[in-house]
Formats: sequence, C-alpha cells, structure tokens
Amino acid sequence: MTAQHETHPTGAATPARPSTLTAAEKEEMVRSTRRFDLRRMIGGLFVLYGVILTVMGISPSSADLARTDGLNINLWTGLGMLLTGILFFVWDRMAPVPAEDIIMNAENQAQLVEEGKGNITMEAVR
Repeated sequence: MTAQHETHPTGAATPARPSTLTAAEKEEMVRSTRRFDLRRMIGGLFVLYGVILTVMGISPSSADLARTDGLNINLWTGLGMLLTGILFFVWDRMAPVPAEDIIMNAENQAQLVEEGKGNITMEAVR
C-alpha cells in the first residue's frame, strides 16, 4: 500500500496529514456548505422576485400598460426572473461543490490555524 501525498505549492509532494475531522463532522460540514451555496441564495432571490412580479403582471392596471406602451413588463420580467432562478437551482443540483474540496479546504484551514497562520474561526476557539 502506498502513502497518499499532497502537492505543496512549490510542486513538491508532501505526506498527507491525517484527518482531524470525524466522519460525522465531515458529513455535516459538506451538508451545511452545500445548503448555503451562493447559487441557492441567488436562485431563491430570483424566484421570490419573479413570483412577485408575475403575480403583479397577471392583472396589470391600465396605467401600468400606458406607461410601457402596452407591454406587460411586470409579467415578462417576472417570468424571466423565475426562469433564471430555476436555472440557478438546476445548476446547483447538477454540479454541487465536491465534498473532497470542502473537506480539504476545512482541513487546510485547521492546519493553518494550528500553525498560527490562518484565520481564527469560532470552531477553532472551542
């Protein structure tokens, strides 16, 4: 069996550090990171505003239509925003952040904190 190696920024292989996180901690970290993925936040806002505009555009007032030369801008913009939000959700579902990247980033951050070079997080304070 061969030892796993990580690549150092200089390109040299260094021995892999043993993981300091338990399997449950890794699973929770992956789940929480994916839950707060920026694509979900942006998609949610697009869907929310898209629903609001679509509802407003379903029954436009004559004054609204007069201001836009008969174009139901709220309806079309709302539908476009709904579609954009749904595309963000599909993108998040089809290409989630890899669990290996999340775990490796957390372990590297923990190593930097141990060395006194990284940001101190609430987890490191405990």
